[in-house]
Amino acid sequence: MRLNRSIAQGLVAMVLVVGLSLATISKSYAYFHNRQPSPQQVAFAERTGELMFQTILAALLQEFKETTDANVAEGSHSISLIFNDKNRDMRLIGTRDPLRRNDRPSDSFERRANNLALTAGQPLTGVELVDDQWVYRRSVPLTNFDPSCAKCHINYKPFPSTERVGALVLRVPIKPEMN
Repeated sequence: MRLNRSIAQGLVAMVLVVGLSLATISKSYAYFHNRQPSPQQVAFAERTGELMFQTILAALLQEFKETTDANVAEGSHSISLIFNDKNRDMRLIGTRDPLRRNDRPSDSFERRANNLALTAGQPLTGVELVDDQWVYRRSVPLTNFDPSCAKCHINYKPFPSTERVGALVLRVPIKPEMN
């Protein structure tokens, strides 16, 4: 009887030790995993974001150059493929119809970015933890800056080229090894 009681006490003690060890490991992982990125990591992500913006702008300008009245449907489809709804790292957002539901701001950063873009023409940047991943976020206010915009967005035709229409939002994952 005494042997069974000693075994039971030993098992309870072992379960407690293992449980506390796992809790400590889990807490340590969460601390290191969720720790704010360094200034060097953020600067790397900012530079990456600027390159990303320039690449996207070049693609948009090329699309505008190649989209004619004869191929508007193809141009609209092409740009929709570039801004694929599954790609959360680059999005065109706004609140002016006609928009697909996915083109509306989807979180607090995007709502603030869209509001700043529409009311003041101001960009927004930030570093946030999104789905357990640190990311650098940046918005670029958009206007009806090119006559080609109105080829696909027929509701833009009456607007002047300075009319604010939304924002381009970029998200650059910050990896621990970035520097």
